[in-house]
Amino acid sequence: MMSARKGKERIPDLLEQLQGEYEALNQEHSVSKAQRDEYQRKLEEQLQDMGAMTQNLKELATQHQYMKKTYEEEIVRLRREIEAAGGTAPPSRSFAPPPETMSLPSFQSTPGSRPGQAGLEVNGGMVGGGAGSMLPLAGTPSRDAGGVVSAMSSAPAVDSEGRALDDWNVVHNPTCSSTKMNISLRHTLSHDSVVCCVRFSTDGRYMSTGCNKMAVLYDAETGNRICMFSSDGASVVENAEDLSTLSRPGGGCVDSYVRSVCFSPDSKYLVAGAEDKTIKVWDIAQRRLRHSLVGHTKDIYSVDYSSDGRFIISGSGDKRAKLWDVVSGECVRTFGDEEGPKDGVTSVAMSPDGRYVAAGSLDRVVRLWEASTGALLEKYDGHTDSVYSVSFSPDGKFLASGSLDKTLKLWDLTQVGKAAPGTLAGREAGRDKCRHTFQGHKDFVLSVVFAPQGTWLISGSKDRSVQFWDPRKVLAAGNTRAPNEAEHPSGDHGPVLILQGHQNSVISVAHSPAGMLFATGSGDKRSRIWQYSFA
Repeated sequence: MMSARKGKERIPDLLEQLQGEYEALNQEHSVSKAQRDEYQRKLEEQLQDMGAMTQNLKELATQHQYMKKTYEEEIVRLRREIEAAGGTAPPSRSFAPPPETMSLPSFQSTPGSRPGQAGLEVNGGMVGGGAGSMLPLAGTPSRDAGGVVSAMSSAPAVDSEGRALDDWNVVHNPTCSSTKMNISLRHTLSHDSVVCCVRFSTDGRYMSTGCNKMAVLYDAETGNRICMFSSDGASVVENAEDLSTLSRPGGGCVDSYVRSVCFSPDSKYLVAGAEDKTIKVWDIAQRRLRHSLVGHTKDIYSVDYSSDGRFIISGSGDKRAKLWDVVSGECVRTFGDEEGPKDGVTSVAMSPDGRYVAAGSLDRVVRLWEASTGALLEKYDGHTDSVYSVSFSPDGKFLASGSLDKTLKLWDLTQVGKAAPGTLAGREAGRDKCRHTFQGHKDFVLSVVFAPQGTWLISGSKDRSVQFWDPRKVLAAGNTRAPNEAEHPSGDHGPVLILQGHQNSVISVAHSPAGMLFATGSGDKRSRIWQYSFA
């Protein structure tokens, strides 16, 4: 009886327990159903997105086929017009893009590398990596078994009369109201290697280029080659036969690219900085070496002359800039210390009044020193990748920089030294002194230069283009950077003009101080002299 009574007393408890378990299972089922419905909804959305993407791909494929057909019909029409005019049409070519046989290589990480350190694998070996190294040279030419530099395999396109066909074009920005410019090609100067640098003499008479083993001097007006100064300082080459001896084993200096050249203000001396860690100062008229400046411990990347003709400034992969006395050939001052630059100095420039030395570095920072004391005055920190080029405006009030972050920046020098560069206020001031960021290049900005009157800022890039910018409009607008730099602030609508004039990276640009000429040097083994005028 007792056990039966206890059993009856437990029944309500068991029923309550069963009811609780049922409700828990029911709730779990509801949650599972809701999750299943959510998964089903997401799956249907993804299927719809995939359907839309498939449709878009089909439409793009249709558009591509239509464009290809249109281009082919246009080419056939043009060929017929050329043949009807008595000319010979060039052979048909594939629409595939040309191989990047000579472009500046992309970065490859090496153990312990930092931003700005580059390693390039060439024929199974690493070149250029390590601290203080710039990007390896574009398009290092191949060599035959005898070590002789191979000529370019592609011949220039010509018409039926043997005249070269245009291989360049100019695009004007329709949103810019600036006066339209006419660009004409004056001279094409072929080289046996990559053209690393170009520079005009102060009087505009000469134009010099730097390439493998040579600084080459040209008559800027005629385009005629005057002579070639060897990078080892041992010889002046007057003809091609002499040049060929430098390519034979044991017949002259080993590979040593001249990375930078500049002229004295009186145009009597040519300065060349090369990968052999020395700076050569050549007497142009006497065809002899005046000085070989020794002191850097790594490749020379940049050289510039002071406007009074007393000093030469140099920048090197050893993270230092040096000031040299032209008369004695001695180093009188070294710029940089443990606080920076933290990596190689890629570009140096002296201000027009000789007061300041500016340097761009692989560590992404632009620095400004007082030339007479070596005191660090400003650190302009704003680029997100290595700075490859700096240039003072003709009035010395602004400094332009070009970077691997694909932009140019314009820095205000009118308030130099108002805040100590090493302090937080100095760092903030450095960023605030960026008057504008120019955006338009699709790849690394490798060279920047002002036109003599400050009318234009010209840049060369790995995207193969030369772009003209109008800094006057930006400054007249009185604005600084837009909060979102992806947007064009007032006064800036991109480059005024884009020149596509090379088949490879535009490594260097220079403007003549004496006329409306500018020069370009490229990885396509050519330098070109251009002239512009206003429509």
